[in-house]
Amino acid sequence: MNIKFNQRFYQFVVVIWLTLSVASVYLAILNWYRLSQQLKQGREAFEVQESANTILRLLVDCETSQRGFCLTGMREFLEPMTNSRIALAQEFDLVLAKVKNDPAALQETVNLRASTEVVLARIDDAVRNYEKNGYKASRDTPGNLEIKSVMDKVREQVAAIQALRVNLVTDGGEASRQQLTRATITSLVAGVIGVAAGVFAFWLARILLEHQRREKELMADKLKAENSSAEKTVFLANMSHEIRTPMNAIMGFSELLAAELATPRQRHYLDIIRKSAAALLQLINDILDMAKIEAGVLVSHQEPTDVRDICGFVLAMFTEMAANKNLKLECLVAEDLPNALLLDRIRFRQILVNLVGNAIKYTNQGKVSLGVSWEKPESTASQINLLIEVQDTGVGIPEDKLEVIFKPFIQSGAHRDLEKSGTGLGLAIVRRLTEAMGGTIKATSVLGRGSVFHLRLPRVHVSVRLPVGDAETADIRVDFSTLRPSRILVADDNENNCELLAAMFGGSPHQLTFAHNGHEAVGKAQIVLPDLILLDIRMPGLDGPQALAEIRKIPGLELTPAIAVTAARSSLTPGEKDLKEIFSGYLRKPFTTAELFRELAHFIPAQTPAAAVEPRLQPPLPATPELLQELERIKVAEWHQALAGGAINDAKILAARLARLAEQHHCDPLQQYAVTLAGFAAGYQVVPLENQLQAFPALLARLKTHWGTA
Repeated sequence: MNIKFNQRFYQFVVVIWLTLSVASVYLAILNWYRLSQQLKQGREAFEVQESANTILRLLVDCETSQRGFCLTGMREFLEPMTNSRIALAQEFDLVLAKVKNDPAALQETVNLRASTEVVLARIDDAVRNYEKNGYKASRDTPGNLEIKSVMDKVREQVAAIQALRVNLVTDGGEASRQQLTRATITSLVAGVIGVAAGVFAFWLARILLEHQRREKELMADKLKAENSSAEKTVFLANMSHEIRTPMNAIMGFSELLAAELATPRQRHYLDIIRKSAAALLQLINDILDMAKIEAGVLVSHQEPTDVRDICGFVLAMFTEMAANKNLKLECLVAEDLPNALLLDRIRFRQILVNLVGNAIKYTNQGKVSLGVSWEKPESTASQINLLIEVQDTGVGIPEDKLEVIFKPFIQSGAHRDLEKSGTGLGLAIVRRLTEAMGGTIKATSVLGRGSVFHLRLPRVHVSVRLPVGDAETADIRVDFSTLRPSRILVADDNENNCELLAAMFGGSPHQLTFAHNGHEAVGKAQIVLPDLILLDIRMPGLDGPQALAEIRKIPGLELTPAIAVTAARSSLTPGEKDLKEIFSGYLRKPFTTAELFRELAHFIPAQTPAAAVEPRLQPPLPATPELLQELERIKVAEWHQALAGGAINDAKILAARLARLAEQHHCDPLQQYAVTLAGFAAGYQVVPLENQLQAFPALLARLKTHWGTA
């Protein structure tokens, strides 16, 4: 039996069961409520009958009391009459309260009360007549005959009230018995159906429990697979580190060696080495990209992007590769395409690079064309549908493989012997990235005539901001001597990387100190007091973040810039996600000389040409008493105001004031502090800004300690 049908049928049976059960309970409650109301009315009817009898008895007592007084003249006989009068008023109040909703009984009660008042009035007349004229006069008074007549009427009225109440009790009892019979039958029928439905539901529940048991087994298998995937992610992160670390040395020394080779043959061999290293790096990048996508940690960053700029980069990147195969490489971009679109620029460029590179790889003659067009959605004017086509005249793809090619580790050329080298991850990454950006991609192909890949990104926002530049400048020759001479601590457990950095800084005026683990880095930092620290993330003993935490405890190094050097390409491991928050800068292996120079230039100011002539490091000039006095005054006034108020403008004013003082008194530590403070204020980085402000007293203490004016 179908499981989904069983579930629906089971739900239906349970609903019927619950409905009947609730209905039977409701009917039972309703009938028992009505029965209780009938019983209440019957009880009230009996109470009214009793009260009517009591009224009649009290009137008789009053009459008897009056007769006894008139016969004997003893006033003791009047006391029962007084008590009866009080009791009569109470009884009439009770009866009226109980018959107020019964018009007939209420009218009879009112009439009875009127008759009672007449009887009491005549009794009073008889008592007053006896007191005035004696027994004989009171005996012959006409009021006695009227009392007898009214008392007969009272008895008739009491009998009428009792008759009404008797009918009510009789009718209510019959109605109650009928209600009770219906409630019993309804509850019995609902109970029988409910028991049957419950038994059937129990049978279905056993089937569903068996199904849930199988689902739990499948879930356990899924969790096991996810754990395996997590272990794979950690493995890939470790592999990234292990591969990128030697790759950094290979590519770095190749860059340094290029300037020293003289013959074209040597340069050709070196070029082969560099291209092979780049191919190996692309391999690990593709594997890590796929791991990021599967792990769901691929984050999209949209920014104003000029698609023409990206197309120009792709053409420049593959021009030489296409020329080597005598292929025509062209790019056709719609003239009216908006200048700036909100896209993940890096991922969009990666998609085009993979598509164009794949097309050139499988094309031996003809051309490869990249086309960009767009269409306007009907619903909005601020968005467009971006259309990309990459067309080639290559070997083509079999029709039954047009979907398979987008799966990982699969290549599908026209024939097996035509398949090229590669991981088979390029198109899989393209599809995953396209879907992450909300788009679609499909392929059409004719064997022997080529293929076309159609990429569609719907509802791309048009940006009114200027696009971010995408063109990457080629590595340029840099001179570290143009930066102000500094003490640099390098912590890396790989000897080749240390040697590479020493070669990169060769001939420059900077003093490099090397440490090969975290503990050694902390010890040497305490001795050298560096102006900048390059820390490898993974080291034996203390890793990079742990070593930096210890270095920050050293007086005078609380604000020293620290650049993280990591072999991780992405945030595959949780510990690498917040490196940019912990460190002042971030450098990823393998890095070029230009990349290292650009990162250092953020923290080491350029020196003047005159200072560049002298390659040796000059000791800092002593801080003058005037400077220290001014800093003490600033600490009391401007610094305290900026720290307490937390205003960005106050921090900017303080940074500008300290920068002028540093330039006037030639104080490098103060200059570095002011530049960093101004950078945090300009970027509205609140937490780093507060930390920088709180470090001002430590800077002042360092100036007093190291420049001998405390």
